[in-house]
Amino acid sequence: MPGHLQSRSPPRSKLVILIALFVICSGSSGCTSIRYIARQASGQLRVLTARQPIEKLLRQKHGLSAAQRAKLEFVQRTRRFAIDQIGLRRTAAYTYFYDTGNKPVAYNVSAAPKTALRPVFWSFPIVGRVPYLGFFRESDAVKRRDALVQQGLDTLLRPVPAYSSLGWFADPVYSTMLDNDRWRIAEIVIHEMTHTTLFLRGRVAFNESLAMLVGQQGAIELARAEQGDGAGIVEQLQASLDRRRQFSALLEQLFSRLKTLYGSKLSRDEKIRRRSVHFAWAQQRYRKLFGKHAGGFATAKLNNAVLLSYGRYNRGLRFHREIYRRLGNDLQRLIEVYKYAARFPNPPRYLAWRFGLTPP
Repeated sequence: MPGHLQSRSPPRSKLVILIALFVICSGSSGCTSIRYIARQASGQLRVLTARQPIEKLLRQKHGLSAAQRAKLEFVQRTRRFAIDQIGLRRTAAYTYFYDTGNKPVAYNVSAAPKTALRPVFWSFPIVGRVPYLGFFRESDAVKRRDALVQQGLDTLLRPVPAYSSLGWFADPVYSTMLDNDRWRIAEIVIHEMTHTTLFLRGRVAFNESLAMLVGQQGAIELARAEQGDGAGIVEQLQASLDRRRQFSALLEQLFSRLKTLYGSKLSRDEKIRRRSVHFAWAQQRYRKLFGKHAGGFATAKLNNAVLLSYGRYNRGLRFHREIYRRLGNDLQRLIEVYKYAARFPNPPRYLAWRFGLTPP
């Protein structure tokens, strides 16, 4: 078909790597099921063989709407900015486009006990333990979620907008990403490029909260570079970042309350009953704090799996932000320091020691 990428299929020896890359952000696991591995490899191969070079698409007169064209050009600028101004790793990521057919690229399933803030983990040789499973087929994700529910666990199934291959392959821009406004797109691209640049094996929460900070702050810096300090969008993005900090603090309070409850001598049934009171408190507090800016948390059906998912992206932000502040609010310096820390056996502990902080 016109514009279809003509490239060699990845070597068979890299099929395991295909699964590993899917783990990083979409939530695949090291499940030993041959059927599971084959299905995820098949899905990843489909993405790799059907993606199309963005530059080629932009040269064509047809095939893209005006909005898609403008956003893909913006992705190119975002990518250059992330490499040149933030210091993120240069790869071929986001130089390709993949049409998902108006569907999520993948689905993420996670689980946790009903009376403990402790995720269920699955192990994988390259990325270590991960607190989620990922699926290219929604029906497969639903089946796995239902099986976990039958085990008496809290569960969460959510669509995945993007994931990182850590540089093994050129991650494409997914068509569903272009449904967002340009600054959200910038945040996603920079977030995923951060994973490619810095990734600690088996430390999902550390990785995700760091990428969250770099993605959000990077989008602000890009907006400032393109539109100037006084631009209204810079103020809007900064206000959104401030709300994220407040949300992180609220999550810390809720987690503290739940840990006290779950660690008590009450019966399991009583703990489950009382946790709903804490869920309601947090959602009421959230609506009061953010008003018209209140998002999905306000109406989400909360359980421990849902909360742990929120926590992976938000609870480590304070640690990373404090280091960012002490480095003069300089993202490039932050990346350099974290890359240096990655040489140590326990990078978070090294960073905590260097900056006099409590490890995340």
